[in-house]
Amino acid sequence: MDQFYIFLNQGFFHILDLHGYDHILFLFAICAIYNFKDWKRIFWIVTSFTIAHSITLALCALDIIAVNGEFIEFLIAFTILFTCIENLFIPKLHNYRVLFSGFFGLVHGMGFSRLLKELFLGMKFNAFTTLLPFNIGLELGQIIIISAIMVIIYILKNHLKLSSKVITYSISVPVLIQSAIWMWQRFPF
Repeated sequence: MDQFYIFLNQGFFHILDLHGYDHILFLFAICAIYNFKDWKRIFWIVTSFTIAHSITLALCALDIIAVNGEFIEFLIAFTILFTCIENLFIPKLHNYRVLFSGFFGLVHGMGFSRLLKELFLGMKFNAFTTLLPFNIGLELGQIIIISAIMVIIYILKNHLKLSSKVITYSISVPVLIQSAIWMWQRFPF
């Protein structure tokens, strides 16, 4: 059971680690267009992302598929950039966010698997004692992050009286700029 808690802890603290804040910014980009009343939509978007990244996390960690880590890091930055562009300029795609989120989850799962392999170099992974607790830890951390983001959006909207459009732009523009910088830095070719 010790191994379960070690991997649970690693997953939880990885997602909350501010040194790897690309995923946190991705969650900000996803949530930027929503309010508390949209909790069901957020739930389905995050569930789609979670299921998808769980699949690729397992497939990569168990060496069923192999990926180019540099290319995956570039694609992670692209998923963030695309989400911001969608927020700002393509509102018609908001209804398809569950699908995009699922696809983007596949990419992020490959990135999480790379981290998992780096953390536990040379270790054999077991679906129930390593992958499952790591993934549960990621999800618990993600719930905390999304909850904090939604509280921030609530405060901005209800206490500072900012409009939804101002909030969306205030979140999406800086995140878009950072993701473009990452894409430039991570360009694999």
